[in-house]
Amino acid sequence: MTHDTNYHMNRRTALKTTLGATALAVAGCLSDEPETADFRIGGPWEPNRDPHDGGSSLRRLGITEALVAVDYEANPAPGLATDWERLDDRRWQFDLREGVTFHDGTSLDAAAAVESLRRTVDSSAFAAVPIETVEAVDESTVNVETETAFSPLPSHLSRNEAVLLSPDAIEADGSITDPISTGPFALESFRSGSEVRIVRHDDYYGETPSFESVRYEVVDDDQTRRMKLENGELEMARVLPNEMVDDLEAEDDIDVYTPEIPRIRFLTFDTTTEPFDDERVRRAVHYAVDRESITESILDGIDDPAVGPFSPTVTDWANPDLEDHSSDPDRARSLLSEAGWSADSNDVRSRDGEELAVEFVTFDARSLPLIGQTLQDQLADVGFDVDITTMEYSAMVDRVGQDAFDAYLTSWGTLWHPDPDRLSEMFHSTDATLHHGYENHRVDELLEEGRELTDRDERLERYHEVQSIVVDEAPIVVLTDYANVVATAAGVSGYEPHPTESRYGLESLEYDSE
Repeated sequence: MTHDTNYHMNRRTALKTTLGATALAVAGCLSDEPETADFRIGGPWEPNRDPHDGGSSLRRLGITEALVAVDYEANPAPGLATDWERLDDRRWQFDLREGVTFHDGTSLDAAAAVESLRRTVDSSAFAAVPIETVEAVDESTVNVETETAFSPLPSHLSRNEAVLLSPDAIEADGSITDPISTGPFALESFRSGSEVRIVRHDDYYGETPSFESVRYEVVDDDQTRRMKLENGELEMARVLPNEMVDDLEAEDDIDVYTPEIPRIRFLTFDTTTEPFDDERVRRAVHYAVDRESITESILDGIDDPAVGPFSPTVTDWANPDLEDHSSDPDRARSLLSEAGWSADSNDVRSRDGEELAVEFVTFDARSLPLIGQTLQDQLADVGFDVDITTMEYSAMVDRVGQDAFDAYLTSWGTLWHPDPDRLSEMFHSTDATLHHGYENHRVDELLEEGRELTDRDERLERYHEVQSIVVDEAPIVVLTDYANVVATAAGVSGYEPHPTESRYGLESLEYDSE
C-alpha cells in the first residue's frame, strides 16, 4: 500500500477543548472527589481507548464517528462522508462533510481522514478487507481503491475500527492514548475497567446534545445495574436479563425497551467428522429442536425463534421465504433412520454397535448453557445422547479451532457491519471463521458474485439463495434471534434503540428528573 499524501500534516498541534479552559483529563484517573453528570449509563462492557481494540463503546457513546454511518433501517448512510460513488469496479470516491471539527479544535480534511484510515487498513481488524490504497484527491475528497471488486466497502467503512481520529490522537508508534474524534461528545476522563466521562462537543456540526456531561459506568453484575437504576443512580441500564423485563415494566418510574438486534444463537457442526458429516443427521437436529419452547421457557418470550442468519424484522437482506421453525420430531426420527441410526425399544439410536452420543460445547453467556440443557432434552426425544460442556469462550474457540468436535453452541452478531457479506464469514469454504468445515461450490460462487455486483436487487437474489441452501444443508442450526433489554428512568425522552447498537443516540436525549 502506498503511504504518500498530497498534504503536509502537523502531527503535534496544540490540544484544544470545546470547554474553554477545562483541559481534557484523558490521561488517567479521576479525582477522589465525587463528581456528577447530567446523564448516567450503566453497562457490562469495559470501554477501550483504541477503536481497533474494543473501542465500540466510544462509538456508541458518541465520541467517535466514521465516514459511513448506519441508519435505522440497518443500511449504510452518510456520516463524515456526505456521499460516495463507485467510480469503477475497484475505485470509490468519498466526499467529506464540510464544517466538521475534531475535539482538539482542528478541522477534518481529506489528509486527516487518510492518515486515520491508513492506520485502520494496516490493522489486523481489516486484514480481510481488500483495500489497496487510500488517497486524498483534494481537501474534501478521499479515494479508496480495492484489490478486487468489493461491493461491501462502504459497509466496512462504517465499522467501529474505521472511525476517524485526529492525526494528533495517533502516537508515533501507532498507539492511541487520546481518542480524539468528531462526535457530539468528547472524552473528558477514562478510568480503565471502571468508568468513562464525556462532555458535550460544542462545535459539533450536527444536533447539539442537551447534556453537558455523561458518565458511563462499568457495572458487570445484572442485579447491581438494575438496583442502581431503581435507586436513581443511573438514568439508563443496558443489557439486562430477559427475566427482569416483567418486573421492570411494572414500575411506574422506569421505561423498558426490548429491541431486536441482528444477533443469533446457533449450533455449529463439525461437518467433516461423524456423525454430523451426514447432512441428514444435521437436519434431524434442525427438526428435533422446539424453538418456541426455548424462547418461551428460557428467554421469557422476549427473543423470537429463528431459522436463518438474518431476521426479516431487522433487514430486507433476510430471506423471507425460509421454511418455518416448527418442531417436527417425527421427521427428525425419519432422517436419522435414513442415515442408518436405528432405534431400540427405548428410542436409543445406534449404528454399527455405536450409540448416537455427541458433545455440544458452549460458554456461559447469553443464556447458552440453559439452552444447551433444553436441547439435551429435546434431542434425547429423537435418539441423541447429548453431553453439554461449558467452558470459557476463548477456550471453546481454541478447542473447536484445533481439534475435531461434534458441535458448539454460540452467538454471533450478523450485521456488525451492515452488509450481507457477513455470510461469507459464516459459510464460504475458505473465508468462513466458523469452524464447520462446510464446503459448497454454489454457495462460494454466490457469495463471490455478491461481493462484486453493484445492483442491490441482484445482490439480494444471491444472498437469499445462500440462505436457502445453508438452511437446507444445515452446517449450522439457528435457534433464536436476540433482543437487547434496555431500561431508562421514565423522565428520559427521545431514546430510539438503534438496530445494530452502533450508537446510543445520546445527542437526541433529554431528561426530566421531576
